[in-house]
Amino acid sequence: MPSESVLDLMRAAAEENIETEYIRIQGLDSYITDNKIRVLYHDRELGIDAAIVRGVGMFMTLEVFAKRVGVLEALARIMPVVNNPAASVIARDKWRSLLALASAGLPVPDTMVTENPFTAMRFTKRVGKSVVKPIMGSLGLGSTIVGDPDLAFQVTKGLTSMGIPSYYQVFLDKPGFDLRIFVVGDSVVAAMKRVIEVGWKTNIAQGAVGVRVSESEYPEAFEAAVKAVKVLGLDYGGVDIAYDKGSGRFFILEVNAFPQWHGLKQATGVDPSKFIIRLVRDKVRK
Repeated sequence: MPSESVLDLMRAAAEENIETEYIRIQGLDSYITDNKIRVLYHDRELGIDAAIVRGVGMFMTLEVFAKRVGVLEALARIMPVVNNPAASVIARDKWRSLLALASAGLPVPDTMVTENPFTAMRFTKRVGKSVVKPIMGSLGLGSTIVGDPDLAFQVTKGLTSMGIPSYYQVFLDKPGFDLRIFVVGDSVVAAMKRVIEVGWKTNIAQGAVGVRVSESEYPEAFEAAVKAVKVLGLDYGGVDIAYDKGSGRFFILEVNAFPQWHGLKQATGVDPSKFIIRLVRDKVRK
């Protein structure tokens, strides 16, 4: 069953007189024959001019992940694919995406990735309270606060025993909200505060309430969001930015290459799918 965002895209395409087909990624196969690349769907040719990827799946083996990304990269050699598969893989990986953003001079929180419990303990002792997150994940699922170095040691020891690395990020003292800024192409099309009354997770999926905001309110954050999407080579993305009361600075937390927008649409009245469809249409026409 297509997700709400996929249905929005199909509806927006229909309004532009563009025909669409919903394709499940596991049904795609790719071939190299006589140095020519082909991508088939259930053994038939794809009758499309471009593709919008809305995810590669969850809870899969490394081999399945590599196959799906590889097939999408083959597809991207034949037609426009939004977002670009290689760029999407980096964006999905919190560490690699922050590495790219930091290297470009964009503000990111102090962050550390490790498989060593002693490293986790030392990091937590240095920064104080930190947030442990899955390297690949969304909706705030699996994130937890760690303030005790001994607890950090035990958390990383347990994760390492299961073959899972630890991703630590210094805890930011947010003013009760963070920002989700939705960028398509070179422009922000919609943005909201994600406001919380209790707890610390500001994801809409975790109970936060969206409130529309404008560029005039947060010009620094809007500019950083557009730059972040460009640095990662994405056509569009949902950029999460938080203000830290302690340092008085904005920081980019992550950039989502497969963002949902139900909460954003409710808060702002803007449907990002219309902008994405127009961007893809323009790519096909070039």
